[in-house]
Amino acid sequence: MQYIQGLFQEIAALLLSILTLFGGVVTPSTNQIIKNIAPDTVIDFVLTGDTQVCDYMPEREANLMALAEDINNSDIELDAFMIVGDIAENGMIEEFDRVYSHICDFNVKNYVMVTGNHDIRLRDIDQAKGRFLDFMNSLNAEENAQNEIYFKYMVEDYTFLVMGSEKANFEDAFISDAQLQWLNIELKEATKTGKPVFVLCHYPLAESHGLPGTWGSANSDDVYGQLPTYEVPEDPDFTGSIGKQSEEVFDIISSYKNVIFITGHLHTGFGKNSYQVINEENNVIGINVPSVGINNKDGAYNNPGTGYFVEVTPDAVYFRARDFALGKNITDWDIVVDVK
Repeated sequence: MQYIQGLFQEIAALLLSILTLFGGVVTPSTNQIIKNIAPDTVIDFVLTGDTQVCDYMPEREANLMALAEDINNSDIELDAFMIVGDIAENGMIEEFDRVYSHICDFNVKNYVMVTGNHDIRLRDIDQAKGRFLDFMNSLNAEENAQNEIYFKYMVEDYTFLVMGSEKANFEDAFISDAQLQWLNIELKEATKTGKPVFVLCHYPLAESHGLPGTWGSANSDDVYGQLPTYEVPEDPDFTGSIGKQSEEVFDIISSYKNVIFITGHLHTGFGKNSYQVINEENNVIGINVPSVGINNKDGAYNNPGTGYFVEVTPDAVYFRARDFALGKNITDWDIVVDVK
């Protein structure tokens, strides 16, 4: 088995070399380096999803390499770098190691990682959790080490609540009553500050962000405009979503003010499916992040290597759409979330 894995790695290295030689690894432009725009930025971070690195699809790693170069071209110190799940294609140690090698030297204070279905679905859940936690904890200082698949992470004075599936389901998640109770308690405490609270979960709510149409679909022409405010479906189609705990998660996050629910999983490019109001009264907002490794779909801008450079100010959160692989901002798809 080790011989086969080593052979795959040698082949992947060769393919990456060929991609580099023939322009498959694009050098990002430095004409628009990552920099703060808001004069009163309190914290900033890069937000990405679905790297899904593996030995046998080197173009995904090439996209991550380009993103890494774009981040390294910037001279600012980021407060955090985040991947909202599906870090590794098959949850293999070698895949996590490959991702680690490209992101470990960022000028960044914190690494906030989230498990996705690809990170856990092919192995025993305890083994999968161990591999994920070893990966994330190796990126952070010892005082920020985590020991559970769901956890609270503080970036300066801002709260990030990371959710994770507690069963190795193939596509959806299993969220235990204990995790739901934890989410409720943490949100109740964190939202007392009046600051926005970020909930990171790889899986969107049922029938949010264009689901089920944005799951496994071809590119859609209906990419402009704005989605209606989310409503819990009476007879939910759980395709592409968090699964059967969707309504319970909705009930909890919509009960508190200024919650931003950040998801991935859909490989949906920048467009109308990126943003959805979850609860208008309490200013609860859903943001779905495009894929870094894989070509996106159902968006107006579907390049891989994309994500957000996020600036948080006392009054708003600015999600600045960016093609990291090309080193340019996609300002048509910036999102501004006011803090109420």
